[in-house]
Amino acid sequence: MSTNPDHQQWIRAALTAHEGPLLRYASRLTGSLEAAQDVVQDTFMRLCAADRATIEGHLSQWLFTVCRNRALEIQRKEKRMQALEPSLLAHYPSSEPAPDAAITRKDNVADILSLLAGLPPKQQEVVRLKFQNGKSYKEIASITSLTVTNVGFLLHTALKTLRRAVRSEQVPTGASK
Repeated sequence: MSTNPDHQQWIRAALTAHEGPLLRYASRLTGSLEAAQDVVQDTFMRLCAADRATIEGHLSQWLFTVCRNRALEIQRKEKRMQALEPSLLAHYPSSEPAPDAAITRKDNVADILSLLAGLPPKQQEVVRLKFQNGKSYKEIASITSLTVTNVGFLLHTALKTLRRAVRSEQVPTGASK
């Protein structure tokens, strides 16, 4: 790691701002909490060695791209992907609202997450990058190596499927599912 204090501060700020979202993202991709921690650690090690000037201005996108590529390398090596326990996600601090707070605000969050888990993996990934990590279509396209048009199509299809599923599960008050 560079001994430059400005560089060290930049790395610390990046770690503080992005570690939680990257851990959640890597956990979903790898299906393993331990593998996700390794992926994120490797991502930040690569950031330490990277030229700041080439990354500045698109740090978040760079981090997510490196994280995704490393997670996919691990996934290819293991040739399997396991579902992550949703309860494990609560262990990672984030600048986003805590999962418990989101569930408290909306009774149907668990249902929506369950429905999201039923989507094809590519649709899940773009929905999570868009809504959990606040990435733009262009950033998602860069991170996933898809075209912006393909990202838009995947998001549109995923949201349409989720809307249809939510509507079909709504039951009038007093009725049973």
